Amino acid sequence: MTRSFAATLDDLCGRRKIANTDLAKAVAALGGDMTNSYISHLRKGLRDNPTLQTIEYLAAALDVCPAAFVGGRTERLGQEWPRRSFPARLRRLFDKVYPVSRGPFTPEEVARAVSERGTYGSISSSYLRELLNPAPDTLPNPRLKHLLGLADHFGLADDNGPQATYFLDDRVAATFDAELDDFIALREAGVVELVTRVAERAPHWSPEMRRQAVSAFTQAVESGETNWVYPAPDGES
Repeated sequence: MTRSFAATLDDLCGRRKIANTDLAKAVAALGGDMTNSYISHLRKGLRDNPTLQTIEYLAAALDVCPAAFVGGRTERLGQEWPRRSFPARLRRLFDKVYPVSRGPFTPEEVARAVSERGTYGSISSSYLRELLNPAPDTLPNPRLKHLLGLADHFGLADDNGPQATYFLDDRVAATFDAELDDFIALREAGVVELVTRVAERAPHWSPEMRRQAVSAFTQAVESGETNWVYPAPDGES
């Protein structure tokens, strides 16, 4: 499992031999406001739901990538402060990540799904709308559990749990966005729907039917055909 925020912060401070007071001063030098008492509570796990801004200030002060606090890379690569737009990244998930059989999720649907699951607390649809479209000169500042809950809902996960690194690592986000663009192209061409239908029906097919399906699919790919229609054989639904 990914280490807790407290364990990661404590380890980073220990490796750099930096006291809470010195870390608070480093944050202040960056323009933040964080007491050494609050940092102590974070290191001990007495406070476990810091805001995005807190994570970014701590990462900059400790000279690490913000994603280090959610199981991502530790080393910083080039200029990673300040961060890229969180609202733009969240809007991309809302606009592009949804099941093949339906359209984009609404803020109400996402808020309800995250809140009902309960693993990462609750979030309201009105707050989601604020995160998606913040008021001018307003800096969105979701908490860690919000990042984890949103990552979980939109399927950004692996065996260790939700991958909130998408919100905290520009390199990871760029890779994911490129893969998402490829997926969207396949979805718009009907490939995703075809594969879904094949996966649903394949267990009931005979060996000959499987051979025909593979042949038809291969021919369509080689020809560049985008009108993916595969009628069920007689007697199959």
